[in-house]
Amino acid sequence: MRYKFCPECGSKLSEKPVGDEGLVPWCDKCDRPWFDTFNTCVLSVVVGEDDEVLLIRQSYHDTAKYVGVAGYMKPNETAEIAAAREVAEETGLSADSVTFLKSCFYEGRDQLMLGFVVRVHKNSLKLSGEVLEGKWFDIDTAIKTVRQGSIVQQLLIYTKEKIL
Repeated sequence: MRYKFCPECGSKLSEKPVGDEGLVPWCDKCDRPWFDTFNTCVLSVVVGEDDEVLLIRQSYHDTAKYVGVAGYMKPNETAEIAAAREVAEETGLSADSVTFLKSCFYEGRDQLMLGFVVRVHKNSLKLSGEVLEGKWFDIDTAIKTVRQGSIVQQLLIYTKEKIL
């Protein structure tokens, strides 16, 4: 998001050169810059003890497609805590370990996606209202099941090559 008005005082922002950043939205009244912002999200490849991958179908947006477990980070939580929390909230599974994979920027929604492998024990799923279905796949089937070229597919391929 590019700021046009100061979030503190409401004044219209001008542009001012700031160091190596170039022209940055600037509040003359508060005497401070307002750098562009974006949402930070976590996207998890959930892996069971037999190296199977859990994919979900969401109850909103595109309900036909399988995706990874994802969500927004909340203030005062680390990315690892956010990944474990989202897996627990959406599937009812507790994380045994959370390992960072890589980050990807999703331009379509101005989101920084932080990718993780979240290892769990395959207990009964307790799906949230956001989730229509959760299904376990072997890694190769999971890679073919998700949308081609998607960030989750990139993370699945990376998991297969580097983790499993």
